Amino acid sequence: MSVPTRHRFTLLACALLLAPALFAAAPSGRTAARMVYDTKTGHMILFGGSTKLDQGTRQSYDLADTWDWTGDRWVLLYPAHAPHGRSFHTMSYDSARNRVILFGGKSGTTTTNSVLYNDTWQFDGTDWSQINTPSSPSARFYSSSVYDPIRDRVVLFGGTSLSSDGKTSTNLYDTWEFDGTTWTQTQATGPTVIKPILTYDSQNNRVILVGADDKNATKMYRYDAQAKSWTQITTTTVPSCATDAQMVYEAYDNKIVLVGGVCSDSAIDGDTWEYDGNDWAKVSNAADPDRRAAEALAYDPIRQATVMFGGTLAFGNPTGQTVVYQNHVWATPPDANVSPAPRSLFVFASNPDDKSIYLFGGQNDNGLPPEFWKYQNGDWTRLSMDKAPTICPTPNGAYDTDRKKLVVVCSDSTTFEFDGTTWADVTPSKTKPTLRGFSSMVYDQTLKKTVLFGGFTEVNYIDETWTWDGTTWARVKKNSPTPRALAAMWFDPTLKKTVIFGGIGRRTSDGRIERFNDMWSFDGNGWTEMKNVANPPSARYGSQVAIDPRSGQVLLFGGLVLQVSGATQNQVYSNDLWSWNGSSWSQLTATGAVPPARENGALAFDPSSNRMILFAGFSGYYLSDLWSLDDKTTWTLQAESAAPPAPVVPPRRRGAGH
Repeated sequence: MSVPTRHRFTLLACALLLAPALFAAAPSGRTAARMVYDTKTGHMILFGGSTKLDQGTRQSYDLADTWDWTGDRWVLLYPAHAPHGRSFHTMSYDSARNRVILFGGKSGTTTTNSVLYNDTWQFDGTDWSQINTPSSPSARFYSSSVYDPIRDRVVLFGGTSLSSDGKTSTNLYDTWEFDGTTWTQTQATGPTVIKPILTYDSQNNRVILVGADDKNATKMYRYDAQAKSWTQITTTTVPSCATDAQMVYEAYDNKIVLVGGVCSDSAIDGDTWEYDGNDWAKVSNAADPDRRAAEALAYDPIRQATVMFGGTLAFGNPTGQTVVYQNHVWATPPDANVSPAPRSLFVFASNPDDKSIYLFGGQNDNGLPPEFWKYQNGDWTRLSMDKAPTICPTPNGAYDTDRKKLVVVCSDSTTFEFDGTTWADVTPSKTKPTLRGFSSMVYDQTLKKTVLFGGFTEVNYIDETWTWDGTTWARVKKNSPTPRALAAMWFDPTLKKTVIFGGIGRRTSDGRIERFNDMWSFDGNGWTEMKNVANPPSARYGSQVAIDPRSGQVLLFGGLVLQVSGATQNQVYSNDLWSWNGSSWSQLTATGAVPPARENGALAFDPSSNRMILFAGFSGYYLSDLWSLDDKTTWTLQAESAAPPAPVVPPRRRGAGH
């Protein structure tokens, strides 16, 4: 194996990947999440979804996170309880009881390891709780539900079940109603459509069903609540693709909007369709710009806008992008500039002079352009990018405490410095480090130089060591450590030297890939292996490491670790915490909550609050959580508030004009 594919960039193609667009902090990329509008708060609530296959651990992840879209930004919620991580579940909003109702879904990535659910949960805006219903539909995924406000019922239709051995699937065509306490089957067999989508037509007080038949032709039905049956609706025109599409009712002009879907030729459709009660029409110039399927979709009646998040893009990758459909046009909402988006592989450097932490760059599902942030006194502030690097994949950075400058080095070895006010390109015209990514860097207070080591060239791992004095890069070749990438690196306050631990690499160019837990020290002339180190952490790469100036010790958190069980080897993300005192390691036992496992996030000391800060990283999906660590190994989650914004007054409209 190699450095995880999800974290790899072809260095020469980075200009194409890092498009000049801005994205607000948002959930990580996912498919088959579900989202509903909460009338009590005027916000959207999103839960779950499934990630792309992570090449590091060779699995995808079923997410159990809850997000709040406030109308202009995403806020991660931290309820005390939550359903098991899942995708392809149903969610609807019970406006009589002010709660989200969730049912069913699946976890697992293949038919043989999938688990289907038939549990029912409610979310009251603060916490999730399971409703133990006397009866329930069978376990399933790909079903759909909607709330009928006239009859105070959740109506659920169809879905797909799996055999006990997981080898065969069966499409279901039954109809159920949930009265707030229990489920009742109202029809055992209904329309023979798969992957149904439901919405409630408020103008005509009826539930509408759209789905695809066995020939992938789009069909449409209405639900007769008295007769407990479905009646087909025939229209002159129908949406070209309904499989894995999503649909909402827009109350401001009494139209149903359907977007996306997988067509019969397996292509994903980006068209948007509107139904006016008589016929469907494709909306001109309103195609989803990214063409996706299995997205999350919900309508905001206050802002008169439909919000779409995530889904699988036309080329097969889940996205973490949010787009809004308003006035019959899709658009990316403006960046709220409140906090950094989920990311990994970024610069996170403590600035003791300004009593802050600098954050620069990073990557996530959306291909982040370089960004520059400051964390200080518990708040994020977005800083100017004037004259900063505009293309800088897998950047490295360190704060030069003697010259009082942030040094940032990009994969192509362009070198920039920030003096607290102004960025400057200080790249030498001749000698400079080799093109590479995933190297390690730190400022050495003894040498008064920045030290850069290792990396990956998209062909092989390297063992190059370079020093930067503010003017010149110089290579040091004596006794280099084994070629590697993503090693933990720090300036050791006890040894007064730069030290590396771990990483992933090869001993020779054609040797097998290894994960390391060895240690080396650097004195400016060359490296020395530190042998017989007591109680080192297990072999790993991508750990988060920083000096805790309160104790003078090094703290190391997590990384991607090799787990061996008999003849089986698996990589797993870790959230263990270690301390290094200059001669030996000690594993620390944290009290209370512990941050989720991760790699390629960042740990730094926050001089404004006198505590350690852990931010973001990757754990099969990109994280954006922020944790503080006191000097007694107690982690505290620094959650952002999702308080309701000021009321939004709908604009006046004339009829249903466009």
